[in-house]
Amino acid sequence: MIRPIARALVVSLLCASASAQMPPNKSACSLHVQITDEDGKALPKSFVYLHNERGTNQQVTPDRNAQFKMNLRLGLYDLFVSAPGFVPQAHVVDLRACKPVELNLMLTIDTEHTDDSQN
Repeated sequence: MIRPIARALVVSLLCASASAQMPPNKSACSLHVQITDEDGKALPKSFVYLHNERGTNQQVTPDRNAQFKMNLRLGLYDLFVSAPGFVPQAHVVDLRACKPVELNLMLTIDTEHTDDSQN
């Protein structure tokens, strides 16, 4: 009677130990973003802000081609993109499956807030 109980205890301890030693989930999830205007022209002076569900905030600077690539931890992210004279955009980026995400964001001209009196 004691042997089956001892065997079950050893097996459960081995399983717990094995699961504790397994490598954590991938933590480098790829995000690639391209920011353009309606004509396809790059907007390198865009303001980009990332916020994740753990409360981490990060400002990102696009390169001269208005792109950025980064590796992020698993999770959900709020992505905010704006540029002077354009309508800002907000997106939810889902990296919970850690599949690479490529976003091509096209900002539209903010005609509602454009000052036409200077033309």
